[in-house]
Amino acid sequence: MPDPLADELRDLGRFLAIPEARDQRAAVRARLEARPRRRPRFSPPRRWVAAAAAVAAAVVVGVVPPARAAVTDAVGRVLRFAGVEIRDGDPGTLPASPSPLPAVRSVALDEARRVAKFPVLAPTALGVPEEVLTADPAPDGAPRVVTLLYRGGTVRIDQFDGRVEGAFLKKAADAESVQVRGDFGVWVPAPHPVVYVDRFGVVRSEAARLAGPTLIWASDSATYRVEGLTDLDSARAVAESMT
Repeated sequence: MPDPLADELRDLGRFLAIPEARDQRAAVRARLEARPRRRPRFSPPRRWVAAAAAVAAAVVVGVVPPARAAVTDAVGRVLRFAGVEIRDGDPGTLPASPSPLPAVRSVALDEARRVAKFPVLAPTALGVPEEVLTADPAPDGAPRVVTLLYRGGTVRIDQFDGRVEGAFLKKAADAESVQVRGDFGVWVPAPHPVVYVDRFGVVRSEAARLAGPTLIWASDSATYRVEGLTDLDSARAVAESMT
């Protein structure tokens, strides 16, 4: 029976840069022979070994990009990627009228680019945004989130400071790893509840809303999400046109 996790990890192998292996056996053997032999003072308790294995597994999960739902399953039904945490579980009751993100302000695209501390991109594939919003500003006024709205608000592009983790929390585990602009990304194909975690780490459940299909990816300094396009090819075409 095919193992989906093994298949995904095997697929990820082509993205990993593996240094050229060198035969170190002779050098190790020489060092061992040169050292005086001594009896080991103790054997590590088994619980220490188990703890070390758990730490190693956590490190691997942290550095290997997500591989669809299989990796989500392996880490307890939670997928963390690019400031977004995707959970599998009952989303609970959504508010009848979700509130906006903190301190939302409508601005011109040029102003958003001037005040944000990360690259604010706009897609040529969608043309001029109908509205540009900034939200959750720092004390110096720099927004944590910049949103571009298109097609009457049914398509939105959220962009946020990549240095801050956990900006959005989605309650849907049906995620697929993809490549976007040469970087790793995640495609969530089905509508799903989404809540916002503000810059102080507060989960704003009152801001929960039902999000459409979403493409998420990260650059060195920012995270981007395109929401509302019904298929991956359309979403990726918009992402690739962003400048």
